[in-house]
Amino acid sequence: MFEGEKVRLRSWELTDLDDLMRDWNNLKLRQYLHSPIPYSREEEEQWIRRSWEERQRGVSYNFAIEHKETKELLGSGGLFGISKINNSTELGIAIYAEKNWGKGFGTDAMKVLLKIGFDYLNFYRIQLRVIEFNERAIKTYIKVGFTEVGRLRKSQFWEGKYYDHIMMDILRDDWIKNKRNGE
Repeated sequence: MFEGEKVRLRSWELTDLDDLMRDWNNLKLRQYLHSPIPYSREEEEQWIRRSWEERQRGVSYNFAIEHKETKELLGSGGLFGISKINNSTELGIAIYAEKNWGKGFGTDAMKVLLKIGFDYLNFYRIQLRVIEFNERAIKTYIKVGFTEVGRLRKSQFWEGKYYDHIMMDILRDDWIKNKRNGE
């Protein structure tokens, strides 16, 4: 398990399914996850099982994010789309329940994911994409050191309108510099 100040990142367990399903299909959350389509309990069980297999093969690393003190399941985060040739990966994160948004859990989880990616898995570059109207997430990503590097124009349709995805990345050099500066 990996720990930050507020959160712990651990492997998914099938016993997490009830907690996962409580908020996963909420449209307010789904607008940030690239798809409004709800997922079934069986699909999410398959996703958990697949996360174990992908971790064993070294092609992605998905974690349950839990509150460090209460052990409440807060969300998920992971590193996927791994390129061993380019020594890079993509990062994704979600804090599920709206009651937990804006409390620093996402920022802390991002710091832990970056530590895993750079200090343990030896990536040189970590990227992500975020829908342009997710201002809270963009602020968090900038806070932990990500830089906007481009846009996928009009790449997501939501409630009758197309929106851009903002592409962001952070390099190991940036990460090291931020750590040195105490960020």
